[in-house]
Amino acid sequence: MPLYLYENEETGEVLEVLQGMTDVHEYHGISGREKGLWRRVYVNPNMSTDTKLDPFSSSSFRSSTLGKNDTYGDLFQRSAEASEMRAQQAGGIDPVKQKSYDNYNKMTNGKMHPNEQKEKFNKAVEKANKAGINIEL
Repeated sequence: MPLYLYENEETGEVLEVLQGMTDVHEYHGISGREKGLWRRVYVNPNMSTDTKLDPFSSSSFRSSTLGKNDTYGDLFQRSAEASEMRAQQAGGIDPVKQKSYDNYNKMTNGKMHPNEQKEKFNKAVEKANKAGINIEL
């Protein structure tokens, strides 16, 4: 049974009243003698469908993008966010990304994926900066 809000027009007090969907939506106070003092307050429903994204589920990712009219860049951003979530849950390494890197490695006879090369290079630059070596390109 859903909750309905009623406001007392004299005091401004708001109460939640549990009523059935097919009931007459009127409230006359606790005693039932306050007819006409309480008016129903209408509110917008708060519903969200994609707040909990399962980063390991492709169908969850797909359903979170339906009807959004996202651009190609927005989809890449969502994908990157899902990758970060997977990495946090899996201890620092995204298993889906690592699997795609491994598949690329097998298909190209041992070559490193271009994104993996970029990540490795950026880590080396960070390590050099911490050691006091400035690298500029």
